[in-house]
Amino acid sequence: MDSSVLQEASELPEEQPQDQGPNEVPDDQMASDQIDGSDATATHQGQPVDENYGEAEQLAEVILVTTSLGGMKRQFFQSKLAQHILDCKGIVYYLIDANRDFTRAAALKDHLLFEQWNSEGLLKKETVNGRESIVLPQLIIDGISIGSTKDIQDLEDDGDLDYILARMTCPQCFAEKGQDAVQCPQCKTQYRMKINPEYVDGVDVQRICQGVLVG
Repeated sequence: MDSSVLQEASELPEEQPQDQGPNEVPDDQMASDQIDGSDATATHQGQPVDENYGEAEQLAEVILVTTSLGGMKRQFFQSKLAQHILDCKGIVYYLIDANRDFTRAAALKDHLLFEQWNSEGLLKKETVNGRESIVLPQLIIDGISIGSTKDIQDLEDDGDLDYILARMTCPQCFAEKGQDAVQCPQCKTQYRMKINPEYVDGVDVQRICQGVLVG
């Protein structure tokens, strides 16, 4: 081969990488940033959330109305599931057994409270096979019936349950509110404690946390 051709080839400039410009980011770095998500801001109902919210204290009064009557299979197993959800979250709640034939429930104030709340219209009802009955289990937060196990799980999946427990969200209409509010600024629902302070002694009602009786 002609030596002049080799010389010309060796003198050709090396190919330079394409200029990405001052504001362009390499694709691999961009993908890494997207996975990392360190700049993402948590939101609730479209509003920024304090990053320390996860440590918010449970302020609301929580009551779970259940049944220990094995003959009501659907309600019985749903009651166990509802308890499991609350226990896994470490929620402190009052357990009210609607089964008045249960020896321990008969010794407690469970049936008295159950009948009182039913007469007040607090407890939600459903129609099954043409007959109206009280929804069991049923969660009550600050005097507002939240609903059944499915309703509890839906609130948990949507990220609303923790805000309700911290009294940052209305359990009735889910509007944001102050933690010390006694009435919702949106729907005007009033919040009430349903357990008499005299009953909070471990004798009249059962207070549960993670499956264990607490004082």
